[in-house]
Amino acid sequence: MIKIKVREIIANNIVYFRVKNGWSQEYLAELLGTSSAYVSEMEHGKRNISSDYIDHIANIFKMELYELLVNREPVISRRIRKKKNK
Repeated sequence: MIKIKVREIIANNIVYFRVKNGWSQEYLAELLGTSSAYVSEMEHGKRNISSDYIDHIANIFKMELYELLVNREPVISRRIRKKKNK
């Protein structure tokens, strides 16, 4: 059995929902009231995030807290695709 840490699951989900929303790390940092460096550290699993802060992140993404705890496939591309102007 492969052991996955909760921190890694949350980190992957932060990336997943940030990219899904088309947000840069800088924009997410602004919404959270923190720095893009802090967001980067969370996304790479280098930060222990308090339960209150996880709740804050879920609120920013406008979703239920449990969605940050779902074990998803790892996000391969962390880059935001720019929309083409028509």
